[in-house]
Amino acid sequence: MNKQEAKQQIQKLVEKYQRVAEAGKIKSYNEAQTRNEFIEPLFEFLGWDMRNLTTDNEVTTEENVSGGRVDLAFRFGNIPVMFLEAKAMKVDLDEWKWAEQAINYSWNKSVTWAILTDFEGIKIFNAEIPPKSILQNLFIEIKCRDFINRFDQLWLLSKESFGQKLLDKEAQKWGKLTQRKQVGEKLFEDLMSWRVSFTKDFKKQNILTDEELDEGVQRILDRLIFIRTAEDRKIEPNVLLGILRSGKANLYKQLVKVFRDFDDGFNSKLFALHYCEEWKASDKIISEVIKGLYETKNGYRYDFSVISTDVLGGIYEQYLGFVQGRKSEDKQKSKRKSQGIYYTPKYIVEFIVKETLGEVLKRTKPKEIFKIKVLDPACGSGSFLTAAYDKILETLTKQSPQISLFAKFDILKENIFGVDLDAQAVEIAQLNLLLKVLSQKTKLPTLQHNVASGNSLVSGSTETLEKYFGSAYREQRPFNFEEEFKEVFEQGGFDVVVGNPPYVQLSMEEKLPDGLKKFLLDAYESSMGRLNTFGFFMRRGVELLKDGGYLGFIIPNTILTQDYYEKLRKYVLDNCAIESIVSFDNLPFKDAVVENVVLILKKTTSERTRDNHKVAIYKVNEDLSLVRDKSIIQKLFIQSHKYGFNIHLDEGRLKLKRKLEENTRLLSDSVEINQAIALKHERAKYLSKTKDGSNYKPVIDGRNIGRYFVNWDNTYLRYDINAIHSCKREDIFLTKEKLFFRRVGDRLIGAYDDKQMYALNTLVAMNLKEGVNINIKYLLALFNSKLLNWYYQSFLKSTKKVFSEIQARQIAQIPIKKVDFGNAGEKQKHDKIVSSVSEMVALIAELQKLPQNTDRYNHLKKEIEKLDRQIDEEVYKLYGLTNEEIKIVEEK
Repeated sequence: MNKQEAKQQIQKLVEKYQRVAEAGKIKSYNEAQTRNEFIEPLFEFLGWDMRNLTTDNEVTTEENVSGGRVDLAFRFGNIPVMFLEAKAMKVDLDEWKWAEQAINYSWNKSVTWAILTDFEGIKIFNAEIPPKSILQNLFIEIKCRDFINRFDQLWLLSKESFGQKLLDKEAQKWGKLTQRKQVGEKLFEDLMSWRVSFTKDFKKQNILTDEELDEGVQRILDRLIFIRTAEDRKIEPNVLLGILRSGKANLYKQLVKVFRDFDDGFNSKLFALHYCEEWKASDKIISEVIKGLYETKNGYRYDFSVISTDVLGGIYEQYLGFVQGRKSEDKQKSKRKSQGIYYTPKYIVEFIVKETLGEVLKRTKPKEIFKIKVLDPACGSGSFLTAAYDKILETLTKQSPQISLFAKFDILKENIFGVDLDAQAVEIAQLNLLLKVLSQKTKLPTLQHNVASGNSLVSGSTETLEKYFGSAYREQRPFNFEEEFKEVFEQGGFDVVVGNPPYVQLSMEEKLPDGLKKFLLDAYESSMGRLNTFGFFMRRGVELLKDGGYLGFIIPNTILTQDYYEKLRKYVLDNCAIESIVSFDNLPFKDAVVENVVLILKKTTSERTRDNHKVAIYKVNEDLSLVRDKSIIQKLFIQSHKYGFNIHLDEGRLKLKRKLEENTRLLSDSVEINQAIALKHERAKYLSKTKDGSNYKPVIDGRNIGRYFVNWDNTYLRYDINAIHSCKREDIFLTKEKLFFRRVGDRLIGAYDDKQMYALNTLVAMNLKEGVNINIKYLLALFNSKLLNWYYQSFLKSTKKVFSEIQARQIAQIPIKKVDFGNAGEKQKHDKIVSSVSEMVALIAELQKLPQNTDRYNHLKKEIEKLDRQIDEEVYKLYGLTNEEIKIVEEK
């Protein structure tokens, strides 16, 4: 339905309302009737799939856990974009409490736009504007009598408009897009503030170690979050406010009594007796924290009944990064980030869980669901575990809408398992899981068995561990899955392993425990080459699966093609069918520099199944929806260079690759490849614009070259062998001819030098080897050609998109067509290419001397472009490409 058709349908809806009003029936319409007959049809005409006929969850009913307030959530792609609060026509929308409710709900859900409507009128609020007055949050108000003559404003609520971000743009124009802190950011900020206040106060009034303080303060804050959630879900009265209003002294003592009551009522480990209850605390600090849990000084109101677990998870991943007692400058650096951990965006978690656990659930009979075992071996705050809980609950609810609370407990006890090296993370994961089932006052399950602390990568018998770590092996906190989770391995292993394992390059770790490197190498030899923990977790995860089980990880995209991970890829191909690969054009993690990929694997012993399996390749749209792009037969990975998971492969490309490699020799057979000069100290000290002595050498770097040419900017290097960190060979710069190529870039850029230029390490030098008869300009033409750039990008290039490095070992693999100089035809092709390159070098040299946009300059540019195309055609002929094969190359 287009905009004009929508307008016509909404006109009819307005006319229907007018008939109801004229008949005096408005007061008889309750909220459900208003919503069903007017509000939902209105938004359906605005393009939203109100009944989810063609989408999974574009519009969903939102309700808090205790079954209270109900709202509609509208999603574009996978992202909630607005919440709508529907009211009966007889309700007065101008009552401030309705607007406050809608705004507060949206803010606590981290959604900008809150809509309040009874169809008689629509109010659009920006929930992100700092809370001063409702009028400041109000952006647009439209009465239904004006729906048609103000239709362009009404259309801002259409699905089409959200796709184009028209509401945001309109608000920006009118200064109504000013943002306050999102709920996650604000709550994290407050948690940090409360933690600092508690830490200082408890340290002042008690004799405690840093470790005791760290654990105790976290336990208190976790309990307070649990209590506030129970209050906002109407399971408990406002007991914390009751402490403040009691007028009694020693507020901390009163708070401890609440902890004891909650232990009696919920029987959770969270409220078990803890040494922190013996501490002394000032009333001022306790009062400030309790008040802040309801409303901040700036007017932010927290509603823990609607703050989602993924928001809490994000807060806690940052929260875990705060380590008591560090110097102030170190507090900004998250401990979790230093361990290679970032909180995983919700849409990625949901995709991984759907593609792994979702597939297992599809094939599982209802009575067998509680036998499914799901593991996150590096669970952090539990985001994957809570998503797994949601997925199982969703499946059970479809089978039987009335799910008992004890069935929900069973999901936690029977289906969900997690391990993390950080004991604080484990406590928080347990808390987040308990919040999932907190809906009434009853004894909650204890999760110490299912979600435990330990090192998922280190296990073995006492004898084995002592061999590597000596008598202090327990310091490694080994975790023997087969012993700790016996019930799982009685069934053959886990059905699902999911997560975002840490990415720590152990070679960069200065304080690697004695014996750990050798243990990891011996236990997980598949990751040899580069010791990164994600490789060990991949191997461990597959080992823990039963046959037919699924693994879903988000990990660095270096797994796809980087040479270091050849053995790991071979292990995967020998043990798993790769179900899907998701590649990201943009970095999915805020503030991260690692480029990621999602891998979904299915463990299978059948070689035939593995080799013939179709791997689904997904791409991520701007709205964060994941779309299947194509599929690749897995056996193509077996045939690719070093078992690379090349997501651009297909039979046509592989066939062309094989053709290009016929009758060739590697580039490294013809040239020496050397990275240029890396200086030990600041390079500015050694660079000059004047030649102040015989040791001053003309020097260039990556900025000074282009395809075929060097553009020297009169810079000299004060050559001092003692100042050079690497590349101390001066002879490679003094040859009569040589080539340079840039180390960073998306394509190969090679330049010709016959002026004995020196170079810095943003360039790599190539010199002909002794006894090689081909002309170096022949190699340059091939290096710069479209054809071999296609070969490099398709089969050799790193998957890294940011600062993609062109590595010498990759360049060494480029196939160079052999030349038999005894064959007149081959010699003629060689000589023609060399002649064309000589002409190209001369033309570019002339062009560089001319002022731009003169007739001669423009004429030369066209000649160079023509010659460039001619060289490409000569290279195509050299390798014998057909028109169809050329099309494959040029459509890359």
